[in-house]
Amino acid sequence: MATLGRNAPCHCGSGKKYKHCHLDADRAASGPGSQRLEEASRPVGSAPYVALGVGVAVALGVGLWKGLAPGLIVAAAWGLGLVAWMSFRDPPPPNENPGNPAGLDFGRKD
Repeated sequence: MATLGRNAPCHCGSGKKYKHCHLDADRAASGPGSQRLEEASRPVGSAPYVALGVGVAVALGVGLWKGLAPGLIVAAAWGLGLVAWMSFRDPPPPNENPGNPAGLDFGRKD
């Protein structure tokens, strides 16, 4: 069966949106081995913790060397960089069926 979007008409022909009709039943039928559950339970690894530790050490060093304000600025910049790295290091796969991204269909069947 092709992948349906949450707001697409349901495959059973009821006229309802897929998310209000068969989404929960299809998720239950796919079981715990589904792709989304595997992606959500993927281990993070130790790299973020190492980067956090290095950032704390650098911020403390700058704080002791230059003062409290520069140390806090370095800590904030390191934290923002770490959040950006964690957000963009493993992007989700592209959507195979994006529908019509240029407009809203409001349930119309074309």
